[in-house]
Amino acid sequence: MIKFLEKFRFEPRLLLALGLHSVAIIAYQLALMQMLSVIQWHHFAYMIISIAMLGFGASGTLAVIARKWFIKRADWMIPSLMILSGLFMVISFPLSRQEFVQFDVYILFTEIRQFPRLAINYIIFFLPFFFGALAIGLTFIIYSKKIGTYYFSNLIGSGIGGIVALLILSYVYPEQSFPIIALFPVISGIIIISKKYRFFQYSCISLSLVLSILFFFNPPDIKISQYKNLSTTKTLPKAEVIHSEPNIYGVIDVVSSPALRYAPGVSLSFKDKMPVKPSIFVNAELYGAIPKHNDTAEYNIHDYTTMALPYVTNHRDSVLVLKASTGSAISHALNNNAGKVNGVIENQAIINLMKDDFSDMSGDLFNHSKVKINHQESRAYLNEHHGKKTYDLIVLPILDAFGGTAGLNALNEEYDLTIESFQMMWDMLKPEGMITISSWMDYPPRTTLKMLSTLVEIAEKNDIEDIEKHLVAIRSWGTITFALKKTPVNPVEIEKIRNFCDNMYFDPVLLPDIKPEERTKYNTLEDDSFFAYIDEIIHTDRESLYNDYGFHIRPATDDMPYFSQFMRLSSIPYLTEVFGPTEMPFLEIGYLIVFITFLQSLLLALLFIIVPLFFLRKTGKGKFPTFLYFGALGLGYMFVEIIFIQRFVLYFGHPIYAITAVISTMLLISGIGSYLSSRIKYVQQSAAKINLLIAAIILAYALFLTPVLEATISSNDIIKIILGLLLIALPSFFMGFSFPLGIKHLSHNNESHIGWAWGINGSISVIATSLAMLIAVEQGFIIVMTVALLCYFLAFVAMQLYKKQQ
Repeated sequence: MIKFLEKFRFEPRLLLALGLHSVAIIAYQLALMQMLSVIQWHHFAYMIISIAMLGFGASGTLAVIARKWFIKRADWMIPSLMILSGLFMVISFPLSRQEFVQFDVYILFTEIRQFPRLAINYIIFFLPFFFGALAIGLTFIIYSKKIGTYYFSNLIGSGIGGIVALLILSYVYPEQSFPIIALFPVISGIIIISKKYRFFQYSCISLSLVLSILFFFNPPDIKISQYKNLSTTKTLPKAEVIHSEPNIYGVIDVVSSPALRYAPGVSLSFKDKMPVKPSIFVNAELYGAIPKHNDTAEYNIHDYTTMALPYVTNHRDSVLVLKASTGSAISHALNNNAGKVNGVIENQAIINLMKDDFSDMSGDLFNHSKVKINHQESRAYLNEHHGKKTYDLIVLPILDAFGGTAGLNALNEEYDLTIESFQMMWDMLKPEGMITISSWMDYPPRTTLKMLSTLVEIAEKNDIEDIEKHLVAIRSWGTITFALKKTPVNPVEIEKIRNFCDNMYFDPVLLPDIKPEERTKYNTLEDDSFFAYIDEIIHTDRESLYNDYGFHIRPATDDMPYFSQFMRLSSIPYLTEVFGPTEMPFLEIGYLIVFITFLQSLLLALLFIIVPLFFLRKTGKGKFPTFLYFGALGLGYMFVEIIFIQRFVLYFGHPIYAITAVISTMLLISGIGSYLSSRIKYVQQSAAKINLLIAAIILAYALFLTPVLEATISSNDIIKIILGLLLIALPSFFMGFSFPLGIKHLSHNNESHIGWAWGINGSISVIATSLAMLIAVEQGFIIVMTVALLCYFLAFVAMQLYKKQQ
């Protein structure tokens, strides 16, 4: 070994190569997730990425099985593996687009042939991660005594990789990003290229470069799922994509067609021609229709929908439109003589399009003198302006979709629909103000009941005794609109609502003096239990309904911000019996896919962890502490990362800012910790103390992080950025010590375990993503943080076990 290491002397170049290679691994992961989110949905992206990232676990397994063989050939294997990783980054996506392997997650539960296609996709995307991880793992094994320096290079490169991915995706389409990202590992291989097997290495380099150029200028047809909104819209007569652009928020497409019309739940009394409206899509999902605003128009199409409810009852001078999308609700407010309309939109690219390219098409709506467009997440706007501004009306967007969404939004964090968010809205209402929210009718009722539960609990929280006097709702053939008024609804307003319903063939659902027969005067329901549930939520003990109902309809909170998540694991057998095994998954396919992803990841991870044990039988003691230590680190680090992202989404005001800040800061600062760990002499003792310290820091964060963030959330951006980065950096710095100290301990005591430790850490990290999501959905993020604390305490325990076994 010593003689070999003397030959293996390209340390500075290897450090540079390792850093560049790590840039590519993270950047490719993010670009692949973006691409798969466009083609399918983000759930499929998680599914593929989770299995593909198990390449890290598989690389550790192979490193154990063939450790000596790899070490003898490491001088040419490491650069070759880097180059192969780059090559497969170029060709994996085009391979996955071949007809015989194309997979559609939407029909996974109805077509058996989707499963072998899914398996092939796993293998295709597994390869670049496997080769890349094996190159990193071999480097760690060979330089285990200098692991702090090499892990530093790996983490710094990974941190930069997140930023690189965002920059690339801001200017090129995801399918064009792969050839660019693939250049990083190819260049890494060139930097440390070996004298041995140069023909093979140069051949792979040449092939990678040629294919990179080819696929950048001629990317493969991405073939979006036939069930995505963009695909179905393109089937309309004379449908045409009139604009398309890449963006960090997602790929934006604008489609026009003479048959493309937008009038959600429009009244059957409407006799005019439906307005033709081009629509904007983000990642192939409908974002909104472009309204043609006209101040002098005789009517707005929304005047013929249930969403006209707040304007029927009274004049609304100041209006706040949250998640304003393309501005349909803004146009509606202006046509109802609003004096000032604030629209909140999270996507700057959409704002730019509406103000510039599509200004004429929209009637210059976003540049209207009475309109102010705010580029923020809706919850961030409420946080910033809470206690500073008041409105006559606060409008939320229509929820769900015509025909349902099959639960594809189940795991979206919707902070604008939590109890805390609605409380801020309530506080921002003027005395006669109103909050209004609409939804497509769903069956079994879920969205509608959860929406009502949220409004009722807000009213109770603000000491409203006669809730039925403050809450009204009307229903069309397809939609329902709820409105919560700060003061009681008066008789004049009640009469206006009844007259409007009669004119539009709508039915009142909630009124202070509602009669049962009014609820189905024009639009009947096959199952009128919906009304019984509504009455139970308002008039009786809601807790029994929350506990006994087959779906989660308890209001969402900041700790569990999954408004669209309704599935109960305990209800799956009953729902399968009622709806059948092929229909049940479509009640909430997103949640089920994450659950399946977790099970798949768990089984494969266990395989990668257990198989090496057969090759480590002669290594003596220490296997359980090794598994416990590196498994705990893999789980704990990812849980802390996920907690930080969840908390800082609210603080920084946008998911992209939060994800970038958290991932990049954690990796970069952990890299500094890793580098400094190389100076520590008493490895075992120091590792135990540091992991105990990390557990203590997480405990402190569990108690004080949220209050600190809430107290400073209204501060100026500079203070928030500095404080936010410091809060992320503190535990990240110490977490950077744990892994290299563990590897350094093995290098002195049981060197044959190093590859296995690398595999354990990689495998468990992958499991952590889906596991944390499931725990957050079922129990809340505070429990995720508690598990993270326990993980680092277990890492401390593992070091004590090492000590006892020595």
